Amino acid sequence: MEHPKRLGKYDIVQVLGEGAMGVVYQGHDPGIDRPVAIKTIRKALLQADGGIDLAGRFRNEAKAVGRLSHPGIVAIYEYGEDDTTAFIAMEYVQGRDLAQVLGATPRLPEGTVIRFMQQLLDALTCAHRAGVWHRDIKPANLVVTTDGLLKVTDFGIARIESAALTQVAATIGTPGYMAPEQYLGEAIDHRIDLFAAGVLLYRMLTGRSPFAAESAEAVMYRVLNKEPEPPSQIPGLSVSASFDPIVARALAKAPQTRFASAQEFRDALAERSALHIGTAADDATVVASLHLPLRRADGHAPSGAASRPGSAAPSRWDAASLAPMEAALTRFMGPMARVLVREAARTATDLGALQDALSQHIPDAADRARFMTLLGGPGSSLGNAARATGGSAGFGSGGAAVQAPIGTDVVEHARLALSRELGPIARFMLKKALAEARSPQHLHELLAQQLDDPAQRARLLDALRRKPV
Repeated sequence: MEHPKRLGKYDIVQVLGEGAMGVVYQGHDPGIDRPVAIKTIRKALLQADGGIDLAGRFRNEAKAVGRLSHPGIVAIYEYGEDDTTAFIAMEYVQGRDLAQVLGATPRLPEGTVIRFMQQLLDALTCAHRAGVWHRDIKPANLVVTTDGLLKVTDFGIARIESAALTQVAATIGTPGYMAPEQYLGEAIDHRIDLFAAGVLLYRMLTGRSPFAAESAEAVMYRVLNKEPEPPSQIPGLSVSASFDPIVARALAKAPQTRFASAQEFRDALAERSALHIGTAADDATVVASLHLPLRRADGHAPSGAASRPGSAAPSRWDAASLAPMEAALTRFMGPMARVLVREAARTATDLGALQDALSQHIPDAADRARFMTLLGGPGSSLGNAARATGGSAGFGSGGAAVQAPIGTDVVEHARLALSRELGPIARFMLKKALAEARSPQHLHELLAQQLDDPAQRARLLDALRRKPV
């Protein structure tokens, strides 16, 4: 299909995703010079009488999220229409959805699980206090940013309490994440989101759904009639028993038996994770840094709280030393790499131990070998740095990271090459990469990570490696 060059006031930069109902674009707001994501739906579908109020659902998303302001919720800027298309302009978030992350790493480290759950529950606290229920919490609707932060998106079937909107049927949702009352068509409230959050908690801890079955009907039967096996009792896994009562309460069949609020769910998780510190020394440092509140429901950092987890490197490693490993691991693990590197660095005593620990997160043996080659093999950035300094990659004689100057000719060459691939948004990507880059080669690696398409990434790297004229 032919794509527009502009929607409303927004310039179209590239296609991010395409489906039967519409297209999601990366756009640029020239008025305030910022990137946006633009979700579209064809008006012909909005006007069709197919038994589903697509127009109401689409506008509902704009109205639902438009009243929310929270760092854990993808912001919506505008609802608009042109002759053929209705669109929503929203915050552009770099990262992958949690479904992609779990596809690569089915079981996440318990510290990461706690942190993701706390961020999700903070966002739900904000939404619920505003009278908005998401109704479709699942991994595909949660975005993990390149900083390892979790953001909630896709409020397309949200319910706005007391709103005079046409509401979709109570049974709309995703099988396996829907609460029993959704299946039964009974009255629903915010606690359906807490049930779905409980399913997600179980999924991240165990690598499997609590109600997995071969058909949607069988899934429904399990949700209505079966109690899932407690995570700590699943053979072959090592999950702390402190999570069992949290999961059981979140997945209670009767809404009144579940947590009364997202904040109560969050508090229980923080309490249990604190107990877990005393029984699992291996996780003590990770959990201790993650069970603290990241944000209050109003979006402000709590008094005395540390800066957000994942933003600072552990004390025995400086951030510049970890950056090459993070860049290499990102090729295989996506945005989760940042979190995994920092967690591994808390216990690794030397460079080799850290590299080995990180490689264990890559399930495919061939990919693991490629990862280790990137870290220390011939021609790798870490290997070259080690040979240049006569020691461990990324360290000088005093343990400080080795930095190579990035000249203005290199920067301009990179800007031109990236602009050919991304258009006007290139200068924003370049600015962000320059803030982290320690050498021209590292700058090239950071820029290449911005492209998901392998062919496009290879083309960019080839252009970047050519000598600037």
